[in-house]
Amino acid sequence: MKNKLPSDYNFMLPHSPETLFRLGIHKDGGYIVDEKIVDKTNVLVSFGMADEYSFEIDFLQKNKKNKVYIFDYSIGHTFYLKKILKNIRRIFKFQRKFDDLRNIMKTYSNFRKFISEDRVIFFSKRIVNEIKNKDDIGISEIFEKINLNPDDEVTLKVDIEGDEYNIVKDILYYEKKIAQIVVEYHDTHKKKDIFFDNIKKIQKFYNIIHIHGNNYRKLNNDGFPINIEITFCKKKYIQETSKKFYSFPISKLDFPNNPELPDLQFEFQKE
Repeated sequence: MKNKLPSDYNFMLPHSPETLFRLGIHKDGGYIVDEKIVDKTNVLVSFGMADEYSFEIDFLQKNKKNKVYIFDYSIGHTFYLKKILKNIRRIFKFQRKFDDLRNIMKTYSNFRKFISEDRVIFFSKRIVNEIKNKDDIGISEIFEKINLNPDDEVTLKVDIEGDEYNIVKDILYYEKKIAQIVVEYHDTHKKKDIFFDNIKKIQKFYNIIHIHGNNYRKLNNDGFPINIEITFCKKKYIQETSKKFYSFPISKLDFPNNPELPDLQFEFQKE
């Protein structure tokens, strides 16, 4: 039996178009977007990639003209070199096997190959709303670097482990340049008020078209996922009369982030 959410969550009920589809693998790292909006946007701006970038790869494969701009301070050459050295030390202590070292070397090689592609622009930068050091970057500087044409719009992906709450105002300043947003919100059980406030601000310009709970964390006490993936689409592209889904996850579209655990099930109250 699915967890029925309290009615105060009903403002988040998705208006889901028929053109929903998945970019990325069938586990953590894949997200649901509107395919027709992806076809309209030749630029993906990705905040937070880590070492799983199948979403970005699938976006590039949709169109030879597509480009990806990635901003992530948590990943880079230093990250992999530290992991390689750690594996070497543990091999000498018989705590790791040579296969472990080969695997991390292969992963690092794949990362280097990916970020060296002509259509991939990678910045080892931390996304913030207030610049404090040289590794930080704000939303305004990001859009300066992207240098879009006047009529261009982007798809934006945000997965920055809790800092998403602090940058919504800055993102919405550029709403005319953003056709759809995929964002993962973290720790909603601790931040319900600011979470609701964030969503309502975004909904001034966007409709929610999909929602999925990340099963690396559980449901909170009222049945809502602690970590939640939400896809927003510009209102001019999605009418509120679109088909509504009340029950999640959606079969053949959603997959558990952690395939070793069952997906999180929840249901909105019927209007």
